[in-house]
Amino acid sequence: MTSPRIAVIVPTVRHARAAQLETFLNAWAEQFSAYKVSLYIVTDSVAPEVNGRSVQQVMGTSYADLIYSKNDGVRNLGFALAYQEGADIFISLDDDVAPCGDTIGDHLRALDSRVPISYMNSVDDVYMRGFPYHARNEAEVVFSHGLWHGVYDFDASTQLVLGTPEPRHRKMPVPCGIKMPVCVMNVAFKRKVLPAYYQAPMYGDINRFADIWSGWEVKDFIDQHRWAMVNGYATVHHRRASNPFVNLVKEARGIQMNEDYGNGDIPYFTKYRDLMRRWQEFLSTHDNSSSTVTLA
Repeated sequence: MTSPRIAVIVPTVRHARAAQLETFLNAWAEQFSAYKVSLYIVTDSVAPEVNGRSVQQVMGTSYADLIYSKNDGVRNLGFALAYQEGADIFISLDDDVAPCGDTIGDHLRALDSRVPISYMNSVDDVYMRGFPYHARNEAEVVFSHGLWHGVYDFDASTQLVLGTPEPRHRKMPVPCGIKMPVCVMNVAFKRKVLPAYYQAPMYGDINRFADIWSGWEVKDFIDQHRWAMVNGYATVHHRRASNPFVNLVKEARGIQMNEDYGNGDIPYFTKYRDLMRRWQEFLSTHDNSSSTVTLA
């Protein structure tokens, strides 16, 4: 067995935030070197690139329309190239986060564990009396959702009312059948879930829900396979707060759509499912991975 090939995918508006990207790279340099990661920097612009390669070069003409820019959906370009190049573990970060402790190692340890998904424990780290032994190593962890210190991931309405408080972290497996908002600024996942983790297309007046809706989809996929998603095992420090007034406008259309997620009468969701199907088709034709890996 070989060590896993770890890809870190980071979108950035490079020309507008060159200093921020440099700060990011300096903050993570030690961990990137220690874990021998391959870095995929996605330039988010009218003509996105990843590591200097255009959408057409990565996706080909037939699948270029799967990449949406100027929002979280541009990460799909980095995911696609990392997948083609044989990555086993994908770690998605924003360019305004810094590690808290051994962030990458914490994600890898989470992905190398097994957790219960049919029962929920009442505390972290140790099982309480009565927790069934047969469930303690029930499911393989395939997705690690990390949390943040500093600026949290609030929607605009909450931020306008509460500002940016520091909530109490929750460290736990997410039970089977339960959904949870997934923020893509600090997540790690295994290769086999990427076909269900296509960042939802954002366009027109639909914005700021790309990672939320892709999170709903990937959790359903994980549940179907009786795998596990965990929350709060790895943390970062998030520095940059976005403008809540700008976000309020961006989120307005998606708020009601989120309440009605998956409603077949809403044309957007039909389009999203079609794009997801084509994303899976694209990945199936670019699957060059054949090695057996271990995270230990």
